[in-house]
Amino acid sequence: MARGARLTGRGWAMVVIGLVATAGAAIAGERDLIWVTAVPVFLPLLSLAHLTLDPPRITHRRTVEPATVAIGESARVVVEIRSASTTQAAALRFTDHAPAALGDGARFGIARGFGSWRQDVGYTIATTQRGRYQIGPLAAEATDALALARIRVAAEGPATSLRVTPHLWRLGSLTASPRLGAADATPQRIGQAGSDDVLVREHRHGDDLRRVHWKMTARQGDLMVRLEEHPWDPSSTLVVDTRTGAHFGQGPGSSLEWAVSAVTSVAAQLTEGRHRLTIVSPAGLACDPGHTLGEAALQLVLEAMTDLTSSEETWLGAAVADPQLLGASATIVAATGRLTAHDAAALAAAGTRALSRVALAPDVEAWGGEPGEHADALRLLRNHGWTVELYGPRTGVADAWRRATT
Repeated sequence: MARGARLTGRGWAMVVIGLVATAGAAIAGERDLIWVTAVPVFLPLLSLAHLTLDPPRITHRRTVEPATVAIGESARVVVEIRSASTTQAAALRFTDHAPAALGDGARFGIARGFGSWRQDVGYTIATTQRGRYQIGPLAAEATDALALARIRVAAEGPATSLRVTPHLWRLGSLTASPRLGAADATPQRIGQAGSDDVLVREHRHGDDLRRVHWKMTARQGDLMVRLEEHPWDPSSTLVVDTRTGAHFGQGPGSSLEWAVSAVTSVAAQLTEGRHRLTIVSPAGLACDPGHTLGEAALQLVLEAMTDLTSSEETWLGAAVADPQLLGASATIVAATGRLTAHDAAALAAAGTRALSRVALAPDVEAWGGEPGEHADALRLLRNHGWTVELYGPRTGVADAWRRATT
């Protein structure tokens, strides 16, 4: 689609000079000079008419490799441009449009002269924000050979999609950590059959005293608790805190993006181990791969976490208020923003039946805030058996995870 042709600054200058010269020749009575002075007037107009009647005919095909990248990585864009304009003499200037998060696209020129031609142009784009983006359209600007008039056209061809996922950190093994329930994989069994055939393990801080098995405690000499469920269920619930008011910073360096990256990385590690998982946020269910396992489950997670947006919810407990979403998860991992005592109480209640509970929470002072109620909330979580690890703006997810699970 061509936009209206217009004169350039040089074209307007020639028109004005020609008109002035023509008027001067007419006033002086030099009629023979009028034909000469009229040339600077008509030449830009002829150029304008040429571009209007025969605009450049440009088509293109764009490829992006890879079509999916993690935030911070680069992608290579190659644009195959074809021109069917046999009368285009001047260089064409192109703008391949893209969102600001991808660097606003690219600008380049091609000078091929008369005749049809084909040209491939490549450039690299850096990604700074997760999401789905459209690259395109491709716009071309053409002038006549003397640059007296110009016209802008949109090259025919589809826009191209690019998916920017959260950064995936390579984490340590989940089940190898004693803090994440590995010790519960082989609990002690007492009794031989029937109602006495139960499983026990050592008491942990935060366990309900009603689950203490007193006979086994007397026999072992250590406080032992009864496992009323199966000793280990390869299912996990991940909580990602998307509350706008609970986070610090903006853009890719914000605590929200840190939390999203952390949950996505943990989910990737779980799916690699063929765990079943559910991801919840204060806005509701974020991702539930169901019985899908392995690489297929990871792709579902990446799709969901790429599109995850911040919410206006004020209570983190909304993420864990539905017991059906929690199910009988063996592990609960929460990547949070600033917490209140109300938030911590909801997490503590949700984790009472889980074998392992990990919270990755912001170091408020490192983010430039005042701890206030946040410190009390973290203390409450620790008192209920949660492993709490703080993260700052420069903390790597892998480092925080290693400290939390060893």
